[in-house]
Amino acid sequence: MKSLFGKMYLIYIAVIIISFIAIIFIISSTFEEYFMNQKEKELIEQCKKIQEQYSLVYERGPMYISELKQEMGALDKYLNARIWWVNRFGEIYVDSELDDASWIGEKLGREDIEEVFKGHIIKRKGRFRNYFDSQVLTIGYPIIVEDKVAIALFIHAPIPEIERTVSDVYRITMTALSFSVLITSIGVILLARNIKRDIKNLNEAVKFISKGNFEKRLINTRKDELGQLAENFNFMAEALNKQEELRKNFISNLSHDIRSPLTSIKGFLQGILDGTIPREKQHKYLKIALSESDRLTKMTNDILDISKMESKTACLSKTEFSINHLLVNEIDKFETRLLEKNIDVELKLSGENDFVYADKEQITRLVYNLIDNAVKFVDDNGKIEVTTTYKKGKIYISIGNSGEIIPQEEIRYIWDRFHKIDKSRGEDKRGCGLGLFIVKTIINNHEEDIEVKSSRHYGTVFTFTLSKK
Repeated sequence: MKSLFGKMYLIYIAVIIISFIAIIFIISSTFEEYFMNQKEKELIEQCKKIQEQYSLVYERGPMYISELKQEMGALDKYLNARIWWVNRFGEIYVDSELDDASWIGEKLGREDIEEVFKGHIIKRKGRFRNYFDSQVLTIGYPIIVEDKVAIALFIHAPIPEIERTVSDVYRITMTALSFSVLITSIGVILLARNIKRDIKNLNEAVKFISKGNFEKRLINTRKDELGQLAENFNFMAEALNKQEELRKNFISNLSHDIRSPLTSIKGFLQGILDGTIPREKQHKYLKIALSESDRLTKMTNDILDISKMESKTACLSKTEFSINHLLVNEIDKFETRLLEKNIDVELKLSGENDFVYADKEQITRLVYNLIDNAVKFVDDNGKIEVTTTYKKGKIYISIGNSGEIIPQEEIRYIWDRFHKIDKSRGEDKRGCGLGLFIVKTIINNHEEDIEVKSSRHYGTVFTFTLSKK
């Protein structure tokens, strides 16, 4: 069977049948062994009594042997068992069935009496060398007189009662098995139908997602693994929907960000060529055009770097360098923008253990993006704080700024591609939402950690780790 229901049904039924077969075997074997042991004990007890009676007869004289034979006949009927007395030559000379003398003089095999005349008790189950038509339990018991085995006593008890008891066990167990299979079949059908419905809903939802419909959600009422799967599916659909929105916004923003500088560059160059812009102002507008071209170049490089990072083609080129020195150099690049907004920069750098082992070029890019982010969103006359701390073989680098905070519901998305932090947090609206994604990718490539905390008490702080060699 190829269906999930068919496989589940076969597994359940197979487990039940195998379990019941094992139970039948164990119970029947246990019952049979128990009843056989009880029957053996009963017969051996009777043998002991015959031993006592025979000893008394031996003391009182042969004339009382006939009385003992009569008692054997009564015991035959009481036990529903055949009793033989056998001499050393293997001949049966007393049979408890007094009306049937056919066994008298019958000679048993030597191997059947040897052990008994050695003083051992023997037990046999079967037809006793096909002497009987049905199964019997045979006990061979030595009758000892004056420390010698005088005769071999054989008691043959039929065991149909035991066989009937075992058959009853089989019958009861088979009935229970039939009911169990029936109940299990109903349970499996109901369970499989329920699971099949949920899997079908999930399958249909996956088809919707594959066609680009990220609005599809599953109604989840289960608490088991399928419920967790449905919950994870809804989470995935939500993330894909958010990613799709970011992608659309990115394309829209990127188109606008590219169109604006291109329009400016084209306008300035056209104005210079057709003489609209006077010669004395051409230098000014050429500098603006150059700045806009630099902006286009940065956006293009960001996109290319993202592609390279995601394709795993960029290998880390790790070296040992001073993170403090790198931080100071990167802050110096923002001197003009810091002065324009009258920003106070406070450095709290660890005086020792500041050397890290990482890809210096990528870490420089990471630090630049974080400082650029801090400068972009810090309030005028605000503060930027940069700290380094050594803890347990790692350097913790924090870059924070005062000003508007990042809403908690937005923090989970700030590392996504194309995500642009709420523009109300700053007047600088440049960028296409790739800066923090690049930061996160670099950290992941180094197998390090980064976190962001944003509060009105201390502003917004990005903290990441780097390892020492």
